Amino acid sequence: MSDNRTDLSELTGPQLVRAFLDEYDKPRTTPEERAAFFDFKARVFGAIAERDGNPDAARAAARAGVARDKLRSAAPAPNAGDAR
Repeated sequence: MSDNRTDLSELTGPQLVRAFLDEYDKPRTTPEERAAFFDFKARVFGAIAERDGNPDAARAAARAGVARDKLRSAAPAPNAGDAR
């Protein structure tokens, strides 16, 4: 997911949807990868909601943000089991 844009402000609505769909089917095996996807999803739908005043996109962004936060809080900290 490293090829995701950090700045989505210059993309049109259709370009935002295409960027999301391009990421949708990529395999994600770790909680960190899944959290990164949900972060991207929240940003894409947040941008759509902001531009169009779309309440459905705002709800999708909020749900993606909750999923991202749950994954991040459940993921073990790096080197968590390495206390020596």
